[in-house]
Amino acid sequence: MSEQLNIFDRLLLLPLFQGMNSTDLGLVAGQTKFGFHHHEQGKTIISEGDVCDHLCFLMKGTLEVTATSSDHGYMFSEFIQAPDILQPEHIFGLNQHYTRSFTTVTPCNIMTLDKSEVMMLTDEYLVFRLNLLNIISTQSQRQQRRLWHTPPVDLRQRIARFFESHCLKPAGPKTVHIKMTRLAEELNDSRLDISVALHEMQDKGLVVLKRGCIEIPDLRLLLS
Repeated sequence: MSEQLNIFDRLLLLPLFQGMNSTDLGLVAGQTKFGFHHHEQGKTIISEGDVCDHLCFLMKGTLEVTATSSDHGYMFSEFIQAPDILQPEHIFGLNQHYTRSFTTVTPCNIMTLDKSEVMMLTDEYLVFRLNLLNIISTQSQRQQRRLWHTPPVDLRQRIARFFESHCLKPAGPKTVHIKMTRLAEELNDSRLDISVALHEMQDKGLVVLKRGCIEIPDLRLLLS
């Protein structure tokens, strides 16, 4: 009984189960096959390219999320904190593989839900089905909205927009492992101009430049 109540409390933290009444939540907690895993610091729990055949919920702790360009020429890194769900949009659709890697920054508790269980919940519970559709639709709408943003007016804004377009969330600390020559190629500009713009950003405390690496203390400040 105590384990069921524990699962019940965990479900209340997750957007997928928001709006479900206590009776339905009790049935879900008691009848659904959830997986529970504890991972120590420094373990990669999902690698880019892994098959997304289950939903993965971060229940406790912090994960580092990394994404790499197709030619491995640069890499973006950011952090997510519990509670969160890891790329739910990839459990269906054309590409059912994770496109980012997730590594524990602190000890983490992970809850998993196999795709067969997800299908069962979407069949039996309208609220769960609507919540899942809302999450996936929101992801799609955010991507579409980016195409209609006002074009950058200068190089600094173009650099900031490049950073934003590669991140999950437009806020918080980010780390970009990229050489200035590659960033210049991506933005169709000269390495010298890129260097000048980045050093101006650094003087304002918006970025920290290191060899082959750009640290962004808070992307929201860089975008403002």
